[in-house]
Amino acid sequence: MTSHLIAPHGGDLVQLQVPAARAAELKAHSKDWPSWDLTARQLCDLELLMSGGFSPLRGFMNRADYDGVCHNMRLANGTLWPMPITLDVSEDFAKKLTPGSSKIALRDPEGVMLAVLHVEDVWQPDRKAEAQSVFGSTSAAHPGAEPKPSPSSVPPVPPIPAPIMPSTNPIPGTSGARSKNFNRLRTMIFDRYA
Repeated sequence: MTSHLIAPHGGDLVQLQVPAARAAELKAHSKDWPSWDLTARQLCDLELLMSGGFSPLRGFMNRADYDGVCHNMRLANGTLWPMPITLDVSEDFAKKLTPGSSKIALRDPEGVMLAVLHVEDVWQPDRKAEAQSVFGSTSAAHPGAEPKPSPSSVPPVPPIPAPIMPSTNPIPGTSGARSKNFNRLRTMIFDRYA
């Protein structure tokens, strides 16, 4: 049977889920890992990674993908990609990480764990050069070129999210639609090797 669907960018729609039992195991282990509370922008990036919206990315970019995107709009494997997708953390937090062995529990503003990241690279990007390359501007008036508060990027090795127990509690002060979307995001968790 022939599909009428358009092929995902990069050829494969990234499906990043593990079984609920593995998700519960990861959640239990996360108590021993450092945590990073995601910003609103990072939550959006995480949701797009988990849902396949950023296919073929399997996680935040490593240094090779970042450099390729900044210099020629291509991932390290040659796939066209227009802008870096990185996880920016504070310099103090980044200093505590060991590439290749550290795991980070990514949490929402309420402290709910959303993802586990296995750290592959840690580096401090040149945000001015990135803004010039990606946006063609370093002007603070450009929303994409404004300085980021967190200078270090920590991309994980390719993660795999998994459903945890869905939250049915509405989030105070939000509309029903926003609450449903946010709760859907809260029910996912990443893992590298299931």
